[in-house]
Amino acid sequence: MTNKLIVAMAAVGALAGCSSTAVQDGYGNSLDSLIKAQTANPATLASPTDAILTGVDGEYARKALDEMRKSVAKPSEVKQPIEVVLMGTTGGG
Repeated sequence: MTNKLIVAMAAVGALAGCSSTAVQDGYGNSLDSLIKAQTANPATLASPTDAILTGVDGEYARKALDEMRKSVAKPSEVKQPIEVVLMGTTGGG
């Protein structure tokens, strides 16, 4: 009787492993949506080309450069001395 119970539980466990979950059903959808969102021309996803990209959208490039220049640290902040603290003591020379 114990052997039959073990075999039955093993069969139920094996069958339970065959079902798919909501995560498995949607696996990869987030990657696909990110690729579509980051593609400048989503129509090219359906018919990709081997043509080399030339030129750049001037307005897009200007905005990108403006944002990069805003995020760069100011030189006066970078030139501050670096203080290293080891085991409660201040090092510095």
